[in-house]
Order: sequence, then structure tokens, then C-alpha cells
Amino acid sequence: ARGRRFLAQREPKLVENPRTALLARGQKSSAVVNELLTDLFCLKKPHAKHFRRHNAVHPWEDATPLEFLCQKNDASLFGFGTHSKKRPHNLVLGRCFDHRILDMYEFGVEASAAMAGFARGAGGGASGEAKPLLQFNGDGWENVVELKELRAFLLDWFGGKPAEAIAPLALERVIAFSASPEGWGAADGGSGGSRRIVRLRQYSVKLQKSAEATAPHVALREMGPRVDLVVRRVQRPAPDLLREAMRQPAASSASPKKARNVSHSKLGGREGRLHLPKQDLSQMPTARMKGLGKRGVAPKQGGGGGGGGGGGKRHKAAAGGGGE
Repeated sequence: ARGRRFLAQREPKLVENPRTALLARGQKSSAVVNELLTDLFCLKKPHAKHFRRHNAVHPWEDATPLEFLCQKNDASLFGFGTHSKKRPHNLVLGRCFDHRILDMYEFGVEASAAMAGFARGAGGGASGEAKPLLQFNGDGWENVVELKELRAFLLDWFGGKPAEAIAPLALERVIAFSASPEGWGAADGGSGGSRRIVRLRQYSVKLQKSAEATAPHVALREMGPRVDLVVRRVQRPAPDLLREAMRQPAASSASPKKARNVSHSKLGGREGRLHLPKQDLSQMPTARMKGLGKRGVAPKQGGGGGGGGGGGKRHKAAAGGGGE
């Protein structure tokens, strides 16, 4: 029974669970990469796991060990940091489907500032479970095909749990991405020496009093991390695997049905209507008291009619007087 429940939790669902991110280090890593992995772990908490030990994994040569780690920890997102002379300060971000790697992006960290350096000027920061607002600056995210694919990838990686609506007071942080459209239309590596750079910034949102009474004034304070990434290699998803990942399961009979005779009040309370059979109040169990019991009819004495009862009472009284 426990195994069936465990497998049922991992089956495809109409509403997916929050995606867990696995952050790990390669055989060699630098202090820049380690700080960035720690900051990514803070951004994804509580749906993240951080491995601080080194792992002999090479995603581009053999992805089987990385897929095993993702399957063991039930993670569909991963971040892997390495450092070498050929590719210094290397960061690999990817997605998995059915415990197989769907796509990967390899970035080079050009400039990085950790969240610890913004602790004093962040103004308190934001809560860990606050859903971020993702902002993409520039026309290239809408016009360039490669940037469209990257935007979908970043939305899955940093978006968190989907929500139908968010209250303005619950908006605590903004993650902004900016990219220049130069060099994105060519093959991997860019053209003419131009590099494909993506800049990541995170800001805390503070609502302040404004002169207009319609809406508060929104103040943004940078809270880190501040990262400039250069795209090095891209592994796009296979068409058949992408088609399978985009497929949604059909609604089954186990899906929750609409409750009948249930309504909601204006204050958000839940109200229901109950249909009960007709009740027989005479059969209702109550406290039995001697004074509330049914009075019996006294038996007739003697041959008299209505005076027999009276004579009996007088005789009883007389008998009582004689005793005295």
C-alpha cells in the first residue's frame, strides 16, 4: 500500500506539485560558483536541495549520474557548478522530465555579487516563500526565437508554484532579466565576436505612502544576487520528448467533483443545505421525570356511581383520624 501511494504521488497530474531544484558542485569549483549556488538555493527555498560535497559528474559527456541524483531526490530542476581553465566559473542549469534531462543551458559567470553584500541596504529583504515577480526587459524576449526559448526556461526555473492571482501586498520581490538582442540570431557562440549576455537582478519591493490615494508608491531596493551570465552551450529538448512533456493528462474520475447544495457567502464562508426526513417529536428521548409521566385512571370502588370515589376518600380520612 505504501508503494502504491508513493507511485501515485509521482504520476502525471493536472495540477503539478512545486518543482524541486537540485544544486550540486562538480569535481572542481570556485568561490564564485559556490556563492552563486548558495544564492540560487536561497531563491528556490523551500523547494530546493543543496549538495555541498563535490561530485564526479559531467553533464555534457554523460548525464546518467546527474539523472540518477535528480530521480533519487525527486527534483525536476538542477543547477551544477564547475570550474576549469577552459571554462572558468561554469554554471549549468537544466530541466528534467520523467527523470531524463529535457534541456540544459551552460553559462559563464562574468560578474557576480552575492546576496550577503546587500544585506545592509536591502531594507529587510523578503520572506523565503514569497512568490517572485519575473520581469524581462528588452524587445528581444519577444522577437528572437532563442530568447523566447530562454524566457520559457527561466520562467520554469525561477517561477515557483503557479498562482491564479497575487495580492499587491503579498508582492515582496522582483527578479529582472535583461539581454541585448545582438548575437542571438546566429548559431551557438554568436557572430562577429558578440557575446550573448543575460543579466540577473533581484529587488525587494517596499510599498510607501504616495500623494495619490489610488495606489501606493512602489520602491525597489536591490537585494542580490547580481549576476552577469554569458551563454556558452545549449542543449535543446528532443522533439518527441518535448511533445511528451507538453502533454496534459486527461481528467479522471478521481478528480474532485463539484459539491452539491454548497454555496459561499460574501464573507467567504461556506454554507450548505441539508435535507432531513420528517421528525417524530413524540419519539424524541428526553429526561424522564415522575411529574411529567402519564396519569392513570383510578379504579371504581363499591357499587356507587360518581359518589363512590368521594366516599372512599372520606373513609380514608376518618381512618387516619382514628389512628391519632
